[in-house]
Amino acid sequence: MTTKKAPNGTGIKRIRLLWSLFLKERSEPEPFYQALGAEAAFDLEKRYGIQGHRILDVGCGPGWYAEAMRKYGAAVLGIDGDMGVLTRAQPPISGLMLGDATLMAFPDNSFDGVFCSNMLEHTSSPSMVVDEIIRVLKPGGWGYLSWTNWYSPNGGHNMNPYQYLGPKWGPRLYEKRHGPPPDNRYGEGLFAVHIGSTLRMIRQRTDISITRIEPRYWPWARFIIAIPGLREFFTWNCVIRFNRRN
Repeated sequence: MTTKKAPNGTGIKRIRLLWSLFLKERSEPEPFYQALGAEAAFDLEKRYGIQGHRILDVGCGPGWYAEAMRKYGAAVLGIDGDMGVLTRAQPPISGLMLGDATLMAFPDNSFDGVFCSNMLEHTSSPSMVVDEIIRVLKPGGWGYLSWTNWYSPNGGHNMNPYQYLGPKWGPRLYEKRHGPPPDNRYGEGLFAVHIGSTLRMIRQRTDISITRIEPRYWPWARFIIAIPGLREFFTWNCVIRFNRRN
C-alpha cells in the first residue's frame, strides 16, 4: 500500500493531532504510537522505497512501528528486551522477539534497513547498540536512530520535570518526594542520553555516512542541532539518519 498524502496531515493540523494524542499517551499509548508509526513508515517509504526491504525494528515495543512498515510491503522483524511490552498489543503483533540490542542474534549484513525509535534512553550502553545496528546492516543499508534526549520536555518520562535538575539530583529528589516511578526508573530503565555526546560518538565512526540530523517532530528546525546547549532543551527528540558504507 502506498499513499502520497502525509498520514497525520502537515503544519498546524499535524502538530495539533500529535499533541492531543501525546497528552493521553500514558493512559492510551496505542493511538499516539500508531500515529507516529504511520508517519515514520510514510517517511521511510518516500526516502528509500521499503517495499520488499528486510527491516529490523530495534526496541520495537508492542510492534506498532513494525505493523505500519508492513503496510508498505516491508518484511519487518522486531526485538525488545521486555516481554511484557512485546505482548502489550491485543492481539499481540507477530514477528517480534525477545532480544538484547547490545548483542543481537543476527548475522552480519542481515538487513536492508534498521529502525530504532526511542530506545537509546532505555539502555546503559548506547554505543554498543549503535555497534550492533551497523553490524547487522547490509553495506549501503539505511539506519534510523531517534531518542528522547535527557533535557527535553519529556526526557525524565515519569519524572518530568525533575530531569531539569540533572541526572544526579533530579531522580533523587523525585524519588524522595514521590517514591520510585511506576516504570523506567533512572539507572534501570531510563538513562541520560545527551545530543552532544551522542553526535560525537556517531561522527567518530568511519563505517557510516550521516545523511541528516534533525528534531523528529519539527524537522524544519534542524538548525537547532548545530547550537550546543539550546539543542539539548528544544530538540525534544533527535533523529540521526545514516547509511552503512560499502
